[in-house]
Amino acid sequence: MRVVPMFAQVGGLVDGTSKAMGIVMLIGFIFGTICVVSGGFAIRRGDTDSGKLSIIGGLIIAGAPAIVKALFTAFGLGGSTVDIGAF
Repeated sequence: MRVVPMFAQVGGLVDGTSKAMGIVMLIGFIFGTICVVSGGFAIRRGDTDSGKLSIIGGLIIAGAPAIVKALFTAFGLGGSTVDIGAF
């Protein structure tokens, strides 16, 4: 009689981590886009300092996967687990 493990994973650890990082990147992109839009609205209301900081922060958050991929490639780690595509 074989005992099947209750918490057996179908994929490997790398596959699971890759999918989790993809979800985190998607959430970060959406949050960054919301920050950029809210910064535009803040500038329109007249709060330019807060608006500019929100736009810069949103661009950094939304572009974080591309920035990290560029750093990985620059340091010779181009074959990372999570790939955001060619840019």
